[in-house]
Amino acid sequence: MAQYDINLREYWRILRKRKIIVILTSMLLGIFSTTFAILQAPTPLYTSVCSIKFEKETALEGLYARTLSWSGGDDIETQMTIIKSYSILMEVAKDLGLIPNRIITEKMRLSPNIIAVVEKLQSKVQVSRESYTNILNIKVTDPDPVFTQRMANAIAVTYKKSHAEQQGKRTMAAIKYIDDQLWKMRQNLQRAEETFNSFSQKNQLISIDMQSENLLLRTKEIRGEIRKLDEDKSELETLLVRVNTFIKNPSDSEDNFYSTKADKQYQATNDALVGLLLNKDTLLENYTSRHPEVIAIGQKVIENARKMTMLLRLQIDNKEKRKIDLNRELDEVDRKTNTLMGKKLEFDRLKREVESSRNMTALLEQKNQEALIRKAEKPEEVVLVKPALLPTAPINPPKTATTGATGIIIGLVLGLVLAFIVETFDTSLGAIEDVEETLGAKVLGVIPYTDPKDIQENLKDRYPEGMDERTLSNVVNLVSHYAPKTMISESFRALRTNIQFREGDDKIKTIAVASTSPKEGKTLVSVNLAISMAQAGLKTLLVGADLRKPMLAKTFGLESIPGLTDIVLGSYPWADTVKSITDIIMGRLTMDEVMMTPGMDNLHIITSGIIPPNPAELIESRRLMDFIKEAGEKYDIVIFDSTPILSTADATILGTKVDGVLIVYRVGAVSKGLLKRSSTQLEQVQCNIIGIVLNGMKPDISPDFQDFKYYKYYSYYGEEGKEKEPVYKKALSFIRGKGEDAGSSEGGGLPASVGKAVQAEQEKKPGHLLRWFLIIVAVLFLTVGVLWQNGIIDPVQFLGLVETVKKDSIKPTVVKSPSKPAVKKGLKVVSIRPENTKITTPEKKPIPDTKAPVFQPDVKAEEKAVIKEAVSPYRAGSYPYSLYLGSFRSLERAEKAITKYSPKGLSPFWVKVHFKEKGVWYRIYMGHFKNQEDAQGFGMEHGVKDIEIKKTAYANLIDTYTSSDELDARVQSLKVLGYSPYIIGDQDDRFRLFIGAFLTKAGAEEQYNELKSDDVKSQVVRR
Repeated sequence: MAQYDINLREYWRILRKRKIIVILTSMLLGIFSTTFAILQAPTPLYTSVCSIKFEKETALEGLYARTLSWSGGDDIETQMTIIKSYSILMEVAKDLGLIPNRIITEKMRLSPNIIAVVEKLQSKVQVSRESYTNILNIKVTDPDPVFTQRMANAIAVTYKKSHAEQQGKRTMAAIKYIDDQLWKMRQNLQRAEETFNSFSQKNQLISIDMQSENLLLRTKEIRGEIRKLDEDKSELETLLVRVNTFIKNPSDSEDNFYSTKADKQYQATNDALVGLLLNKDTLLENYTSRHPEVIAIGQKVIENARKMTMLLRLQIDNKEKRKIDLNRELDEVDRKTNTLMGKKLEFDRLKREVESSRNMTALLEQKNQEALIRKAEKPEEVVLVKPALLPTAPINPPKTATTGATGIIIGLVLGLVLAFIVETFDTSLGAIEDVEETLGAKVLGVIPYTDPKDIQENLKDRYPEGMDERTLSNVVNLVSHYAPKTMISESFRALRTNIQFREGDDKIKTIAVASTSPKEGKTLVSVNLAISMAQAGLKTLLVGADLRKPMLAKTFGLESIPGLTDIVLGSYPWADTVKSITDIIMGRLTMDEVMMTPGMDNLHIITSGIIPPNPAELIESRRLMDFIKEAGEKYDIVIFDSTPILSTADATILGTKVDGVLIVYRVGAVSKGLLKRSSTQLEQVQCNIIGIVLNGMKPDISPDFQDFKYYKYYSYYGEEGKEKEPVYKKALSFIRGKGEDAGSSEGGGLPASVGKAVQAEQEKKPGHLLRWFLIIVAVLFLTVGVLWQNGIIDPVQFLGLVETVKKDSIKPTVVKSPSKPAVKKGLKVVSIRPENTKITTPEKKPIPDTKAPVFQPDVKAEEKAVIKEAVSPYRAGSYPYSLYLGSFRSLERAEKAITKYSPKGLSPFWVKVHFKEKGVWYRIYMGHFKNQEDAQGFGMEHGVKDIEIKKTAYANLIDTYTSSDELDARVQSLKVLGYSPYIIGDQDDRFRLFIGAFLTKAGAEEQYNELKSDDVKSQVVRR
């Protein structure tokens, strides 16, 4: 791949190539930024600041300080809030003359007019603290600078006066309150002392703490004895069970019945039992168990064990009796303890009451003295530090120029980035070295990009009245014949020369011209190369080998039959299919057009013939090979206009039969990979690629042709070339109002002095003003359209064409039908159609918003009577169609659209629809109709554009109502829950309330589940 140094020249080439992206991006962002700055330019606001100092006197502290002053919070923050309070600003409104300066009652204070004035003033005031000082800045902001000064000073004066009055009132109220409380506390202290002494003497509670301690200690001892008795009793009962078991089966039971809890008598009996058992064991060593002595000792053992059970039962009974006695004693001690504790509580309470009364009396006496001293001092806590001055400059000057310049700069940078990104992703080849290195073949010709207007300009002398469409098409396709002095004709001659003098011993006589993809100009190259060969005196045969989309016959205006297909099929000898200059003259071209340039008599043409069903098989046939061989012997050069390489196999097959293949590459048309693939496909079948032709080369495409524009003005000797005016100069000429006659003398036009005179004359014409007017209108419409699409402005509301409807004024609607609906001819419209019918409801308190905005009705009572006359017969499933007005991603935008449709006599409603991939959308429908004709007629009558009708047969029926008040209350409750209900009435004074309109039953069932989760009863029905 060719390597180029990245320098400023290369960057400049890229910018020139992608200049449209840079200029368009910069202009769009500049226009958007400037327009946005103009539209968003704020109203000039002025600010005036008045400073006051608030210093609270805190020399005397305590209960009086908290009573006389404020709370334990931040005093400065409290005063900042008081300055903006309702009472202060109401007095300020009186001073400024905004409300009547008279005594205002409590009822008048809460009137809507006064509240509105005060709230408006509050929005203009901002109170802040000066760093960490006690200075407060009262800042007032308003469009009127004089009003800001007056209001700031009025607030400071009113607050100072109010604070002084409140301070004096608090002082007097505090003194009076302290005196009253002091007298009461002295009386309470006296009564408390007398009660305490009387109670102590009566109950002799001098050592109450020691008595209560002894009782608690005894209670603890008794509880300990009871717990020990329970443990002993439990152990004895267990022992009793073991002894009884032994008595029943002496041989298998254990014989250890010792216990520390039993008395001495039991222990002696147990010892005797142990001795008997030992004797028994001794006898059993010598005797059997039936021996008389053994039997006698066994009886004694049983008797002794029974005695032990009697002793155990006796001890258990004694312990139970002892426990009963201790419980009785415990109850008595508890009773005494409770009685003593009750007296102790009363004793402590009376004692605390005496101490509290004594302390409060002393404190009130101290505060009374402090209040008297405070009253004598009269401190001034609010001082005016700096009065408000008249502001001279607004605080929010518009920044239109800065925003616009910033937008242009950002757009320029973004455009540069986009230009280089587009250039980076451009995989096409432009430089000659790139093409040659990629394909491994030489570039034999470069066909420049030429505007057909340039060719017309060169042929202006021959066609002074201009060219029709047919002539222009002939001139473009046969440019080497019609305009041999143009740069593009010279390019074809250069291509001819490179082919003739190509290095190699083998002379090339048959050439196939192909391209990678369609519309790269292979036919144009084939035709003009053949004309150039014929003009050089070579006997040339041009063959239309594109049997799929032949263009050769159309280019020369010849009959396509017979042609190459007939030769291959054997229908005609190939010599009979050759068309000469005579056939061209008999075709579309006239005699004068054919004779314009010499050499056409050397050009023979064979068209493609009929389009066969198997072109590839025909190209591969033996007859075609014979034809190529015979034609090569008779003609100096044979050129085949072949098919695209990658689209079909025809070009590849033909390339194996001719001497060489010429690949036409339209610069930028295909990527590097596709171009490489086409050459590889030819090389795989051993085709001889003689070279590449670069078609449509522009000066800004490749660094090889940055200065290409200067070469095309070099004309024939004795002729002065005419420079083509660039597009941007034409645009500037249109803007300036310059015509062709106002050009400079360098372009062959009028002298400079004459050009200036013509220009001055043209500027006086109305066309000059018309150009500027069209440019301004176009930019304005573009800007307004973009801003409208982005929701920044709404020209319809701005021009007052549609009345803005506030949310709070939207009323519930009931579907009604007029008695004689207006219907366009040819459309049958039923009497059912939605209209705005209002329903009266009693005044209700505002309901807090939970899921959706609450729309409060505001209708007249006399409109209730309209409902009964407006309804039409209703039958389930008879109105399945609705008008579809659009879909929105958010509920806010859907409600905004509804407010725009409502003033047009429509009653739209929204339906929430869930999509798996797109999420939640809100569809807007209108009305209910029996068939599509009725819906379309209603939409046309009300001017609904782009009418779209959907069959929304499924909905959720909430209930049927006969009372309009009950119906309206239900509508409001559903709107509070975030739904959009609508009503269908019938002739028997019943109203059916619906929610939703769905294409399928599944959608209605999904909404049914949602309603059920909100405790709303409904039923899925066919509407």
